[in-house]
Amino acid sequence: MTRARVTSFALACLAGSAGCWMSVPVLESSASPGMVPAVIAPESDAAVAVADDEEEAADDIDGGDPSALPEPSSRLEVEAELVEARSAAHCGKNKFMVVMRYAVKRVLAGSYDERDLYVAHQCPEHGLPACRDGKGARVRSFRAGDVLRLQLVQGAGSGKIVDKFADGPGAELPRYHARCGAAGA
Repeated sequence: MTRARVTSFALACLAGSAGCWMSVPVLESSASPGMVPAVIAPESDAAVAVADDEEEAADDIDGGDPSALPEPSSRLEVEAELVEARSAAHCGKNKFMVVMRYAVKRVLAGSYDERDLYVAHQCPEHGLPACRDGKGARVRSFRAGDVLRLQLVQGAGSGKIVDKFADGPGAELPRYHARCGAAGA
């Protein structure tokens, strides 16, 4: 059978019954280099090669490790529920950075793939300043169950850090410093 005949046969089968394409032979040599034949039997060497190429292309995006997740952003904006509120002694002249645990509801800006989020708040008794965008009320206190919109910067900030989560679950996750926030998100 010549190349032209096989091609017409394949097209006729495609236009015909639904299962006919499975019986069409694969003409691997008829394809140009880098091109996939129009009709490929799923069990053919060409089909397996195409599938392998697609997997390799997907691996190239994340560095070859399919389980690798993107690095968390250094700046984030999230909507999160406060799970564990912590406090420290009255700030006075000392600047205490107190780490609290949140459950991420939505990432509004940046990249963060974990459910738990650890955020350091400076002098929690003072609340949190409102963000410039003016969305939501100023955070006046921290109570478990509150849903807050937070703008964060990676790192715990400056001052004396009180991090009761440093040992145990969540110790490996990055710490963020809350720049500003809004209640009632």
